[in-house]
Amino acid sequence: MKKILGSLVLIALLFSCGGNQDNRPLKEYVSAFLAENESIIAFGKADLNTMLNKSDYKSIPKLGVILDAELKAYQGILNRKTPAYFALEGPLLEDGVPTTSYVFLEVVNEDSLAKKLTQQGFDLNTSGDFQFFQSGDISLGIRNNLAVLISKKEDFDGEKLLTQTFDKVKQDVSGGKMDKILSVQSDLVIGMNISNLYTTSATDLSDLSEEKQKKLKDMVADSYIQTTISFDNGAAVLETKNLFSKILQSKLFFKSDATSSIISNLGTGKPTLGLSMNIDMKKLQAFMDEYSPNTLKDFAEIMGGEFQMALAMGGDAGLAGLINGQLAGVMVGEPNAQEGLSDFNLFVGLGNNGRTLAEGFQSLLSNGMAKVELNKKGLSAFSSLKYVPIPGENIVVPKGCEVFGKKGITAFVNFEGVDLTSFELEDEQKLIYLIKYVTFEMDEHGSKLLIRVKNGKENVLKQIVDLLVGDLSQKISKIAI
Repeated sequence: MKKILGSLVLIALLFSCGGNQDNRPLKEYVSAFLAENESIIAFGKADLNTMLNKSDYKSIPKLGVILDAELKAYQGILNRKTPAYFALEGPLLEDGVPTTSYVFLEVVNEDSLAKKLTQQGFDLNTSGDFQFFQSGDISLGIRNNLAVLISKKEDFDGEKLLTQTFDKVKQDVSGGKMDKILSVQSDLVIGMNISNLYTTSATDLSDLSEEKQKKLKDMVADSYIQTTISFDNGAAVLETKNLFSKILQSKLFFKSDATSSIISNLGTGKPTLGLSMNIDMKKLQAFMDEYSPNTLKDFAEIMGGEFQMALAMGGDAGLAGLINGQLAGVMVGEPNAQEGLSDFNLFVGLGNNGRTLAEGFQSLLSNGMAKVELNKKGLSAFSSLKYVPIPGENIVVPKGCEVFGKKGITAFVNFEGVDLTSFELEDEQKLIYLIKYVTFEMDEHGSKLLIRVKNGKENVLKQIVDLLVGDLSQKISKIAI
């Protein structure tokens, strides 16, 4: 994260206004690079100029003036109107960092950029038709209207890698789904290449037979997850879209329920937090049996004999014989720092062979829960008698969180009316004070995370900056000098 933030700061300092002096747009360079590199696991673009404007950085005391001056210093050198594109190369290292990271910027004036970097102390060299420098694990190359920033954790030959990169960007564009993702408009766009992620990762899937490995490789071919992040007035939205092959799409195991019938099993009350799942267990079990047959066995060994016995109860259907895929829980009442979490209601839907196991859990839960119910639908548990089922009444889902229970996975956290001052939050934790509610939904088409803030009139980035800068100013004012 430090490396990413450091790169973003460098990019922000390089950006300014201008036009494209070359026939090929920056997006085409990136598209061609992606087509020539089968190790790229993720790629996309960041509209830094738009995000800076949304944050209203110029209004930040002192820092805004400095940042604005640095941006103006690069006036006419790099195109501020063009997003910064990036690509991440696998495999992921142990700490989750990509093997190599690339950032692509549109240059307006190559000579001016070279002069500016030299003035700032960077020692530029010439290799073929491009100029470059390398400093530690960062290397930057400039050729005509293209600048490429490369970051690699281990030692590397920056000149050689830049030469290879500039050669790849000359080739034909990728076309298809990658170009479609690169064309999406949002503050931040990320594409994940499922096929490349699979082929560059070392997992237990390599233990499968050659036939199954080929089948799996064919299934993930030309499959991507498109992610967009936008910062709007009153909300931040993260959305994913599954651009899968037909085979992979058919393997997904999410179920939808427009009526949210699972809510009828969760008792009463006004929850502040909720999580629900509605999964096609037969499809999930079939997928695990074919491509990850040891997962349940390994998990059972970790959990012990009781879990192994439970799996045996499921029979040939495995987990699908024990549970039907419906699972939900809500936290009711208001949490606080002194008393901790509030009461909660739980529900687990049972499969055809799950009753014996549920009876065991009913006995176990009865020792700590106020009420436990077992019926043909499933097992329900309530930590307080105040929220047990009442005929004709259900939990009251908060306004804005009505998607709860309607898709494969849904969740919400509602802070409206909750007193958070007792938690004595510090630093970036105080961002919670801005939030009204958070919702999450996922189905076979993708997912959506919505963070709705209490102030709906200002951009959420500006509100974040104002809060963090205000908190920092208070801390500085208290320092004795």
